[in-house]
Amino acid sequence: MPLFNKKFETKTIPPRSGRCGIEFPPISEDLEDFKSIGMNLNSKNFTFVKGSWLQSNKKEDIDDFGRLNDKMKNLEEENNMHQVKIDILLDLLTEHVSELNTIKRARDY
Repeated sequence: MPLFNKKFETKTIPPRSGRCGIEFPPISEDLEDFKSIGMNLNSKNFTFVKGSWLQSNKKEDIDDFGRLNDKMKNLEEENNMHQVKIDILLDLLTEHVSELNTIKRARDY
């Protein structure tokens, strides 16, 4: 008698369209329509772009904002990485200076 027999094998799952006799229609909407959400309040147009509302009538302004926002995030990450590198270099320098001071003190005695 084999240790692992057929009862441990996975069963194939029928495709979703075949289960329960329900046929799902393919997506017919264009997803680009849902990427920009806008609203009009007292003749002012607002568009929701990457977490903030912008007042703009032109698509170019919205694209510029998105591009500048991405660049700002990249620069912040680069700045944080430079801060970490500076901290590591300062730690190494401090350790080296303390070792030199201990060697100098030992040589003086």
